[in-house]
Amino acid sequence: MNVLDQTEVVNSKTKIKPVVAVTMATSRQGIGVVKELSKTDKYQIRAITRNTKSAKALDLVKLNNVSLVTGDLMCPKSLNKAFDGAEIIFGNTTPTKGWKIFRGSIVRNYEIEQGFNLINQVKIAYKKGTLNHFIFSSISKPKDPLKSDPAPGHFTSKWDIEEYIKKLGLKEITTILRPVSYFENFENKLPGYTISKSIIPGIVEKNVKWQTIAVEDIGKWVKGVLSKSYKYKNQSLNIAGEELTGQQMAKILQRIVSSERYKTNYVMIPRIAIKLLEYDIGVMADWIERAGYGANMNELKRIQNDLDITPTSFEDWLKSKLIADRNQNRSWANKWKSSQWELQLDNNR
Repeated sequence: MNVLDQTEVVNSKTKIKPVVAVTMATSRQGIGVVKELSKTDKYQIRAITRNTKSAKALDLVKLNNVSLVTGDLMCPKSLNKAFDGAEIIFGNTTPTKGWKIFRGSIVRNYEIEQGFNLINQVKIAYKKGTLNHFIFSSISKPKDPLKSDPAPGHFTSKWDIEEYIKKLGLKEITTILRPVSYFENFENKLPGYTISKSIIPGIVEKNVKWQTIAVEDIGKWVKGVLSKSYKYKNQSLNIAGEELTGQQMAKILQRIVSSERYKTNYVMIPRIAIKLLEYDIGVMADWIERAGYGANMNELKRIQNDLDITPTSFEDWLKSKLIADRNQNRSWANKWKSSQWELQLDNNR
C-alpha cells in the first residue's frame, strides 16, 4: 500500500504523469473522481482523506496510480502539504456536521470555513508555480434567478466560496462544476419513504420537473474537463443527467419491475416532516419548486459530446441499484444460512 505521510513532500517534476490532488477523496464525489481519473492512466492521483486507514481509503489505494495522503479541510497546514507539487486540484466541501435537534446536520458556517481554507491553500499552491488547474464542485444556480430567494444555506455557502475564488484572483485557472440533486438522495432511511420497487420517494410535488444526476458522473465531468483543460478554465457549468417529474420517475421504475407485478408510486415526503428533521432540505424543496435548478439540458448534450461524457440515466441507475440490492440480500441470506448451519453443528456436538 502506498501511503504518503503528511510530512512527506512529493515533487511532481520528478513524475511523468501530472499530479492531481483530490480533496475529500472518500466522499461520494471524491470516490467518483478518483475512480474515473484512475481509469485514464494519465494522472498520478493524490487521494486526500482524514483517515488513510478507513475501508473506503484502502479500497481507493488498490486502484491504479492512486496514493493516499492525510489531509483535512479544517486543517490548512495539512492541505498545504497535500497540495505541494500538485498540478491539478479537485476541491469539494460539505455542510454536514452531525445531526442535532433544532439544527439538523447542515451547518453553513462549517462549509464556509472549509471552503475558505481550501481556496487560501489553492492560492498558495498557485503562487508556487506548479498548479495550473483548479476544479471546484459547487451546486447548480437557479433556472429562474428572480425566484431564487430564499435559497438553502448549503447552496449559498458554496456560492459564497465561488465568490471567494474570484476575490483571490483564481478564476482564470478554475472550472466550477455545479451539480444538481443526486440520484443517491432517493436512498434515504426515513420509514415509509425509502426507495423500493413500489415507491419512489421525493421532496417535491409529483408534477414538478426536478433535475438530478448520478454522483459518480461528477467524476466523468472532471475527467472530461481535464481532457480539454485549455477550453474549460474560467468556466462555470450547471450539470445534470436528467430532468424528470416524480411521476415520470415512478413510471420508469414501474416499467423496470412490471414483470414482478409491482405497482410503483411516487410518494412525496411531507414538507413539515422534512423541515422538522432537516430544515435546510425543506428550504431546498421550496426552492426547487419555486426557482428550479438551472442546467440547460440541450446545451449539456453538446458539451457532453465535446467531452465524450455518457451521463448515467435514471433508468440505468435504478437497474444497477436493484442489482446491488439483490446481491446484498443474497449475501445476507447466505450469511443467515451459514449461521444456521453453524448453530446446527453446535447443537449436535
